[in-house]
Amino acid sequence: MGGPYGTPDVIRAAATAVSRIVLRVFYRRVEASGLERIPAAGPTILVLNHPNGLMDPLLLLCLSPRPVSFLAKSPLFTMPFVSLFVKAFGSIPVYRPQDADADVRRNRETFAKARELLKLGGVLALFPEGVSHDEPRLMPLKSGAARIALGAASEGPVTVVPAGLTYEARDIFRSGALLRAAEPFTVEPIPLDEKGEPPRTAVKALTERLRAALEGATLQADDIRTLRLAAFAESLVTAGTDVETLESRVAVRRLLLDRAALLRKLEPGRLAALEARLEDFSRVLPDSGLSPSDLDSSSVRAELAASALTAILVALFLAPPALLGVLAHAPAYNLIGPLAARLSRGNTDIVATIKVLGAFLFFPLTWIALGTAAGLAWGLFLGLLVGFALPPLGYLALLLLQRWERTRAAVRALVLSVFRRRALSRLRVERTALVAEMQSLDALARQAERRA
Repeated sequence: MGGPYGTPDVIRAAATAVSRIVLRVFYRRVEASGLERIPAAGPTILVLNHPNGLMDPLLLLCLSPRPVSFLAKSPLFTMPFVSLFVKAFGSIPVYRPQDADADVRRNRETFAKARELLKLGGVLALFPEGVSHDEPRLMPLKSGAARIALGAASEGPVTVVPAGLTYEARDIFRSGALLRAAEPFTVEPIPLDEKGEPPRTAVKALTERLRAALEGATLQADDIRTLRLAAFAESLVTAGTDVETLESRVAVRRLLLDRAALLRKLEPGRLAALEARLEDFSRVLPDSGLSPSDLDSSSVRAELAASALTAILVALFLAPPALLGVLAHAPAYNLIGPLAARLSRGNTDIVATIKVLGAFLFFPLTWIALGTAAGLAWGLFLGLLVGFALPPLGYLALLLLQRWERTRAAVRALVLSVFRRRALSRLRVERTALVAEMQSLDALARQAERRA
């Protein structure tokens, strides 16, 4: 059996299973919202921003309720290992001028294959920015997404679902990721020219509509500093509240960014002063070993109690095998981080991709090497046992280190509350003052919105 993309179902299922394991290991939290907005059947185009290299399509492939195919840059189809996944998901090559040896004339074939896929009722995912990037705003959208949608609509209406991808820290291991599908809209049939192309005016109008939809589904700012301050301000505002999901936290950040854009015109001096205080506090608080939620004394004690209990259980039942996992995987882990930093050359949008590819290379090599060494030393059976035991031991090591970080943070907070009460009190006072100032400015912004 084969899917609508010409890819055997068993290969797609296997590739999806591996991808889900990758996401589960790399990200501490993965969330999706609005997936019910993706139609259960019929030709559908998913349009997304592109902030994180190959992790972006990986996230969508694992979370989408329907099988998805992508337009993928042509060099990916010849890259070792990556090409296996690209082909497994029935991707369609797109030929870009910036890619070496790319024949852009073949994009006519690309558009034809994309339209055929949609004609069969499939789902096509597009990144209309055309390139992964680490800019704080969307890059200019290419016209290809609009041309494909309008061309496919000549056979009947096509549903377009804009979706935003947001990462807590896209280049950091064990951070969080959010996929948010926005309101869909329908592209109705329009006449095409003699070459089968839609009118330029229609392409331009749809491209602008796609841009507006993506801006509403993602976090946008003028610079990286503003995005970072919005994330820190959100952590202060939501500390001690019931705002726990990444989706809810991103919604707060979006509101903060919208308010800041308005206040830049109404109260530029107060806003600049607040941003300077937030920046100072964002440096002081981590230096103290605390997070905003740690400033609540009751939460410190509760977290410490929970962490201590869990740490004891981990020590009793998981620590011995987990420590073996740490020792076995430490050389590869410590190699992957610096390698990703070196190869990315400062481009944070591809760091996670390089780390994942490095893990796929170096961790299996570790398992093979240690399994072989054990086999040579103690026999074939024990060699195979060691080789197959190392992956679960590595996962246990991950759980142990994750718990250790939480326990250490709780202990730091407790020590500060006991031995440096004045320092903790000053931090609490500043947190309270910053939240009060944000609330005051928010009230001013809401009043201005009502007057407008």
